[in-house]
Amino acid sequence: MESYTVQQGSRIGIVDLGSNSFRVLLGTYDGVQWQNEPKQLWTTQLGKRHSDGLLTEEAMKRGLQALQEIREALDAYGATVRIGLATSAIRESGNGKEFLDLAKEVCPMEYRVLSGEEEATYGFKGATVYENPDFHYATIDVGGGSTEIALGDAHHVYFAKSYPAGAVRMQGMSTEGPQRVWEETVRMWDELPIAGPFGEFIGIGGTATSLAAMDLKMESYDPRRIQGYRMERGTIEAMLLQLRYMSREERLQVKGLQPGRVDIIVPGAEIITSLMDTYQIGSIVVSEADGLEGWQSQYGGR
Repeated sequence: MESYTVQQGSRIGIVDLGSNSFRVLLGTYDGVQWQNEPKQLWTTQLGKRHSDGLLTEEAMKRGLQALQEIREALDAYGATVRIGLATSAIRESGNGKEFLDLAKEVCPMEYRVLSGEEEATYGFKGATVYENPDFHYATIDVGGGSTEIALGDAHHVYFAKSYPAGAVRMQGMSTEGPQRVWEETVRMWDELPIAGPFGEFIGIGGTATSLAAMDLKMESYDPRRIQGYRMERGTIEAMLLQLRYMSREERLQVKGLQPGRVDIIVPGAEIITSLMDTYQIGSIVVSEADGLEGWQSQYGGR
């Protein structure tokens, strides 16, 4: 990672190159903490790969078009620190490096391919999980290509792992039946080595925030209402039952469900219920802050 001197007035742009969407966090450092703009999102579905695991030509074109628009957003904001974080779709693809070479031409910045463990760790660091500094917390991040779980306290992360289960990856399997994703994933999860009094399971990432937005029936996305929102296991199951048997057109009318997520919200929610059943979780607390804020925190206050 390049070394940056961050001072009052510094502006940063961090881009998450995810499997379903590219997201951008823009923030200005006020000398104490980051003052962030609402995150921006481009649906690219980069994780819809060939059967051989390679990124498709169409997905790469969508990604590069998004990066062109992201570059314009970074320029307009005046971001001097620019970082791109690539996750499972790119790190697992044989032509992921080829895509990043093209990306550097379209949107020049420092690109880094995160390992699954890094993705889990920064997600934990970014989430607001330290309401009680003596407690231990776990973060669950169901992404497009993978799911990350991390465990730690206010001082350190001592368990971080990525699993090959994501909303895009499991989309085809989900259509085979209402139990297929659950059956495939429920045996994946490791026993969590919780090393002290436990606080909460924190849901981060697009699946968790989308479920919260739908439960809140949001006309327009409001991160302030998402942050700290509690989702019960039964509520998620009830939403799943409704969503599974809706047509795509009907899902597009659901308040709080973004158009770019209508095709993958069911498998994403099924992964969450699999985790909740495995760990006997009655409810999760949703955090709008995630790995983008975790990465940003390296450069100064929160």
